Amino acid sequence: MLAPLLALQLSVAVEPPRSTYSSPALAAFIGAAARENRQPPATLRGYHASVESELSLVARDTLGRERAAQIEQVAMTADWERNERYDLHVIGYRSQTVGVPYSALSFARSWTIPSLYGDRLTLGVDFTRARSKDSVHAPSSDTVRAVHPLATDRERFYRFSGGDTIAVLRSRNRMVAIARVHVTPVFDSAARRSRIAAFDGEIDFDAQRHQIVRMRGQFVSTEPRRGRFTIARMPGLVGVAYVELVNAEVDGQYWLPAYQRTEFQAAFAPLGSGRSIFRLVSRFSNLDVATAPDSSAGPSVELTGNAAGSTPPVRQGLSFASQDSISSYHAWLQPLGVATANVHASDFDDLAPDVWRVNGPARFDVAPTKLDEVFRYNRVEGLYTGIAGEERFRDASPGLTAHGYAGWAWSENSVRGGVSTSLRRGSWLTTLRAERLLASTNDFTLPLEGGSDAIGALFAGVDDQDYVDRRLAALDLTRELGGSRGARITLEGGAGGDRSELARVDESPLRIGHFRENRASANGKYVRGAATLEIHPDVTGLFLEPGVGAVLDYEIGRGDLTWQRAEATISARQQISDLVIAARVQGGLVAGAVIPPQELFELGGENALPGYAYKEFGGDRAAAAGVLAAYTFPVLRKPIRVVRSFFVPGLSPGVAAGIQGGWAEASTTAARRALQALDPAAASCASANNCAALLSVPTNGVRATVDVRLTLLGGLIGIGVARPIDHAARWRLAFRFAQEY
Repeated sequence: MLAPLLALQLSVAVEPPRSTYSSPALAAFIGAAARENRQPPATLRGYHASVESELSLVARDTLGRERAAQIEQVAMTADWERNERYDLHVIGYRSQTVGVPYSALSFARSWTIPSLYGDRLTLGVDFTRARSKDSVHAPSSDTVRAVHPLATDRERFYRFSGGDTIAVLRSRNRMVAIARVHVTPVFDSAARRSRIAAFDGEIDFDAQRHQIVRMRGQFVSTEPRRGRFTIARMPGLVGVAYVELVNAEVDGQYWLPAYQRTEFQAAFAPLGSGRSIFRLVSRFSNLDVATAPDSSAGPSVELTGNAAGSTPPVRQGLSFASQDSISSYHAWLQPLGVATANVHASDFDDLAPDVWRVNGPARFDVAPTKLDEVFRYNRVEGLYTGIAGEERFRDASPGLTAHGYAGWAWSENSVRGGVSTSLRRGSWLTTLRAERLLASTNDFTLPLEGGSDAIGALFAGVDDQDYVDRRLAALDLTRELGGSRGARITLEGGAGGDRSELARVDESPLRIGHFRENRASANGKYVRGAATLEIHPDVTGLFLEPGVGAVLDYEIGRGDLTWQRAEATISARQQISDLVIAARVQGGLVAGAVIPPQELFELGGENALPGYAYKEFGGDRAAAAGVLAAYTFPVLRKPIRVVRSFFVPGLSPGVAAGIQGGWAEASTTAARRALQALDPAAASCASANNCAALLSVPTNGVRATVDVRLTLLGGLIGIGVARPIDHAARWRLAFRFAQEY
């Protein structure tokens, strides 16, 4: 539902300055450009081309790290006939997913624009209804169309500025001067009563031929028609449709599509500052242009568009080749996921709406950084509800932000919350914070995890976390190296205190499941220092970004509680044709004369060593690893239409083999005593290695399981068999979801 939601939430343009053009020279330039782009050149009848697209669903966290949950790669042929039709024919398709049960084709029909000529543009996605088994035609009544900045009626919708030469490019045998024009939308009273979109951004022109070389910006729209309820009216919901459309000169005469990117970004303030992203990246190649003498170029259709966009658009169609043809396609230009990983949501930061911008007047928002600050449910606090707000000083004090949150834990009858102040200067971020929080003591947590699992605890009675009541005051210093996808170093120093917590809730409100006791922690105060190095933080091995990433962490505490702790994670994912290899290796050690039990490493359950009991193993030294190799057969890859316009990825059967291993050791007396301290009832047990009452025990060697599975739907579902390999055991039926290992 992400793309339809965003289409409804396109921001409304504000009233621009009075003058349509910033100078008479620019007015003349735009007039000439409008004449050149009103229709395709008279000799251009159409073209045939190859198009390769990636459609991906991405989650962006509060630190700007991106996690691709689904990627679909589509190979197509494109046939465009001027003023008549634009047909895309799918000849190849493959997909991977880590939990999304539907295809982006459910709402994406025509995500490329055949040319930048004419009076109107369609958005990068058409929201249409399926009309036949193997083809889809657009537009429908739900299609959003935009007024072209060079349309005949452009002065009703746009203001223009700039026009300076920004670069000189070499194209074939000539030098091309590139002039950049800034376009700002404005809607008159008649337009505001219609559902029409406009472009807000910059256009690069071939200054000599007045042809469009590149458009980069966002689409904005008028309010939807009265009487329509839309999610867009919900407070705190922000959605933006960004585009980058790049042309290349063909045959030394025509500027036609080469690269197109459409990106829909959405955030809902009550859920935190993370964003959902629907990204479409397409590349055109092998353009074969059809030409004719001026007299035979076909009728010149006069497009007299109006605010409602009533001019009949070029007919657009999407069709599919046969199942066998699509499944056997192997002429991919890029490995799956590369087009998605090569770009980033921050590429459009300069075009962001006010709520996301770092400049402008000071702004206060009632919104959390993450959902945990205002709502959570767990067995210690029961229901927690709170409020959060943030003041961004922006132009008043560039880079300065103050954030605060506070709430009430209803079963605990206690207040928790915190305040922070951060200052960003270039690639440096300095943060001063103080908070009382319910901190998770889980180890080797998966990406996007680590806080209360409110949904699982509230509705399923599952709370696979242990908690400590922590008070902390700290100063953090973070430096980014090589941008958001390079590396990040964080240094932290401060003071804190821990207090053991008890489970106060026995079961979920729905009377489903029964919560276990919360594991004990040591009480005491301390001063703490920490250093963290993240390398390629987008790469996790569990989501779909290719590459290698690493996280190295070291911390030291002194005071009532004393310890040293080091932890490392290395992640990798690589695709070689239809073979995927993914791995994630984690390890760590903790040392101290008296080790706080909350600092021990614990393994077992879904996060590490699946197949063993929850935190069955523990120690002061531990390691866990998972490796998955998966191959998708070149059969049954064609997307499946379930009903009307709802698609799921093709069955895409394949095979996969995974191995998961873990090891934990209690190497010192302090470690063995800390294992006992996890459960006060086991304090009298003499030996951690032999005491059955301990909640966690050393593994006594490496524990490992292996599984072999048949996969379906791009890896979404896996069914097979598994068995431990650290001891004799029978094979058992195993079910895997979302390429887990």
